[in-house]
Amino acid sequence: MGEKNASITFYGVRGSIPTPGKDTAEFGGNTSCVEVLLGSKLFILDAGTGIRALGDSLLKRYQKINGDIFITHTHWDHIQGFPFFGPVFLEGNSFRIFGPGKKDASFEDLLRNQMHSHFFPVQIEHLKAHLEFIQIEDKQKIQLDDDITVMTSATNHPGGCLSYRIQYKNYIICYLTDTEHSAKTFESLVSHAKNADIIIYDATYTEEEYHGYNGRTSKKGWGHSTWLEGIKLCRAAGGKKLVLFHHDIHHTDSDMKAIEKAAKEVYPDTIAAREGMTIYL
Repeated sequence: MGEKNASITFYGVRGSIPTPGKDTAEFGGNTSCVEVLLGSKLFILDAGTGIRALGDSLLKRYQKINGDIFITHTHWDHIQGFPFFGPVFLEGNSFRIFGPGKKDASFEDLLRNQMHSHFFPVQIEHLKAHLEFIQIEDKQKIQLDDDITVMTSATNHPGGCLSYRIQYKNYIICYLTDTEHSAKTFESLVSHAKNADIIIYDATYTEEEYHGYNGRTSKKGWGHSTWLEGIKLCRAAGGKKLVLFHHDIHHTDSDMKAIEKAAKEVYPDTIAAREGMTIYL
């Protein structure tokens, strides 16, 4: 590891809804968005509110922007930043946008409806960048380049969700967010994450929160997991670094430091994602 032209930068690490404020300033309050740079190729994982700042950064770095955006699912916290993604408003930029559809709506329609005039002043058809919408499904292999392959695998989440395994040369990144640990999906996700250099995992809850210990409301069935379950999956898959992601809206910076410390004691190569954090492969 250490190739400077292969990197992962986090622009949104929170789940559900943005949580701005002094208590979340260190880890960040924007919802899911991750930039992956592989050589000259740009990948964006999810379009939560973090994609606004990513767009500003891209406009400062490049005159012309071409990239691939992979959406895990169309719950608000994974698409709500797209209408504020500056590069799509400019002619000459080009994006392929991949994601799952529904039985009664295509993937493109789901994103298009978010920008209906009832909800937003600019509609998708008015965006000046070239946009190509590509609907994908579970267990699909997407060959993007000679040395870049993306594989999908369904997670356990209400309404459905896809995780992504990105293979670049000898490096493997697994983006596995919005999933509730389950015996039904464990083996398939372990296989999906096998030998990954980086596993970005939905660690929304602590064990106490998930199970509802000490008088808490149980979060079982809510579609999210825990840092301990992330460690179990990472070990079973033979993964290297585990990145805790999709932080709960109630977790302050102090809470996140305690969670990260506890996770490191069990699996030392664990880190909790922070906005602005970059990992080089």
